[in-house]
Amino acid sequence: MREALLDYLLCPSCQNELESRAVTSDGDHVVSGSLVCKGCAADYPVVRGVPRMNISMDALRRVARTFSYEWRAHSEGRLEKEGTLWGLTADEDWSYFREATGLADAELRGAVVLDAGCGSGRLTRQIGQREPKAVIGVDMIDAVDGAFAATKELPNVHIIQGNIFELPLRRHGFDVVWSNGVIHHTPDARGAHAALAEMVRPEGLLYVWVYAKRFNPFRFTKDVLDALHVTRLPEPALLTVSKVFAYLSVGLHAGYKCARHVPPFRPRGRWAERSMRKRTVHELSLTWFDALSPEFDSRHSEHEVMAWFEQLGFSAITAIEEPKVGVRGVAPRPASAKARRER
Repeated sequence: MREALLDYLLCPSCQNELESRAVTSDGDHVVSGSLVCKGCAADYPVVRGVPRMNISMDALRRVARTFSYEWRAHSEGRLEKEGTLWGLTADEDWSYFREATGLADAELRGAVVLDAGCGSGRLTRQIGQREPKAVIGVDMIDAVDGAFAATKELPNVHIIQGNIFELPLRRHGFDVVWSNGVIHHTPDARGAHAALAEMVRPEGLLYVWVYAKRFNPFRFTKDVLDALHVTRLPEPALLTVSKVFAYLSVGLHAGYKCARHVPPFRPRGRWAERSMRKRTVHELSLTWFDALSPEFDSRHSEHEVMAWFEQLGFSAITAIEEPKVGVRGVAPRPASAKARRER
């Protein structure tokens, strides 16, 4: 971490200021030491350059463990390794970010951005390259080391290990808050959305993407394997199961593409056309493990998620057509928030 990160941090337990102690530095990075709360004296270690600030993790320990395993396996080349992530190239990833937020690259210059659930750090890095004032990537997984390694040379990017429900950050301090495919893996997706909404400055932007409440072969299979307790297997065994499904899926996908060439079944719409792209065993291994391993995977309607934004006073609420369900909104002005409290 860099000392500049302290401008954005607060103790997740009591919301007081932090100070760094007993630090060891490597250039401008603090690679080890402690962040100590000036209020409650809680002590948060800095390990391998990343502040470790998880608290209140009882309901999330298995989630953190399985996703830590997933991202370590990915960084070690045991999952998708063709230069894509979920089948998307880095350029496609960035195009999706721009479409989902509605922001041009120039609008990120000087902004403060939160990537909530940063995973590998690939998108966090891309945001940092667009010259924002600061980008903070947060994830509760131990494998945040990979995100740190991917971004450490960018002076405006910071990585933290933290719980989305107890974020160690100043409230209402971010121009853009991004959370893609994260909150549905918590025991309370609506509560996680509310926690993220607290991070957005007045008139700032919040975007979340969650699983849609519709048929999906990956999640249908998970429901079946949940009933059979297969998804409770240790992570290495579940990875083997995922790879078996990946090989089967390659064959099934070839048949699917042949069927889609028949005129009545030809894909309509950009997302349907994208389903015709080539799928590799490595990509599908990651997709299957990501589908099967999480303890929580709630599914939501577009109307439901838009209602979360409305109830918190957000405006300009926009549903992103493809892929569903992605929704963005603009945080209320302080006067609007006060008016809601008075009502």
